[in-house]
Amino acid sequence: MNIKRFGLTILFSALIVSAGALALTSQDQDAMPSASSEHELLMESVGTWDAAMKMWMGPGEPMSAQGTEVNRAVGPFHVVSDFKADMMGMDFDGHGISSWDPTKKKFITIWVDSTEPTPGILEGTHDEKTKTMTFKGEMMMMGERMKVRQVITMKDAEHRTFDMFITPPGGEEMQSMHIDYTKKK
Repeated sequence: MNIKRFGLTILFSALIVSAGALALTSQDQDAMPSASSEHELLMESVGTWDAAMKMWMGPGEPMSAQGTEVNRAVGPFHVVSDFKADMMGMDFDGHGISSWDPTKKKFITIWVDSTEPTPGILEGTHDEKTKTMTFKGEMMMMGERMKVRQVITMKDAEHRTFDMFITPPGGEEMQSMHIDYTKKK
């Protein structure tokens, strides 16, 4: 390709990019989606939280662990969570994305962590009276696909709880985790 042709190609590409940018900035601002009250509810979790955990692996006393969760907003619509803990002497890393899907009228959460190769995808609802969000779905745990129910209760702006219940194949629902969250100042 000769220099003159290369220069014309660059100029033409720059004109196309400029026209696209101009079209985007001149769009009616009302056409842009805005955050709903459900999205705003999710934003209440943004910040850094200390996590005091209890985990049940079966009958008997739970194991305890401490962790930290950092939640950040992605625009006005989504929350990305990074969770770190020391569980039984091993580093645990978990990452979630939470959002409201206005087409399904459901909260959605996607979870991946350092213990399982399969992501968990759960759908949820919010009960304003009890200030709870309840998510249901399936996740791989200990190498088995299990039904999962998660309940998040907002106590106040600086305290919330997380309870997870699992139903093993052919078994009955049982509590597997409880977390008390306290927001760092």
